[in-house]
Amino acid sequence: MKEKTEGTVKKYIELPEEALKSLKDGKFVEGTLHVDKKTGKIIFNAWKRKPNTSKKDRVICYHSNGWLKESDNNLKFFASVSKRVGAVCACQTMDDELQYVTEELFQKIENGEIDSNNLKLY
Repeated sequence: MKEKTEGTVKKYIELPEEALKSLKDGKFVEGTLHVDKKTGKIIFNAWKRKPNTSKKDRVICYHSNGWLKESDNNLKFFASVSKRVGAVCACQTMDDELQYVTEELFQKIENGEIDSNNLKLY
C-alpha cells in the first residue's frame, strides 16, 4: 500500500512594488493577506506606516536631580530623588528643584531665549 504524501501547493501573491523592494532589502513588511473574490488571487496589502517625525525635546535647563525640557506642546519637568532620603526630604527636594526650574524659565523668557507667546503661564 502506498503512503499518501502531502504535496506542496504553489500560490501566487500579488505584491506592491514597494513591499517587494523592502523584502529584497531584507526588511519585514507588515500588512494583510486576502483573497480577491472576483479574481481568486491572493493579494497582500502592506500597511503604510508613517515614520516618527516628532522633533526632539529642547532642554531648557538641567538641575541637580533632573531637567526641564520643551516639546512642541508641553513643558516637561523631571526630578529623580532616592527613596532612601524619606518622603519629607524627597518632597522638599522636588519642591526646591521645581522652584529653581521655574526661576530659570522666567529668566529665559525675560532674556528672549524662549517665546512666551506659546506659553500660557497661569
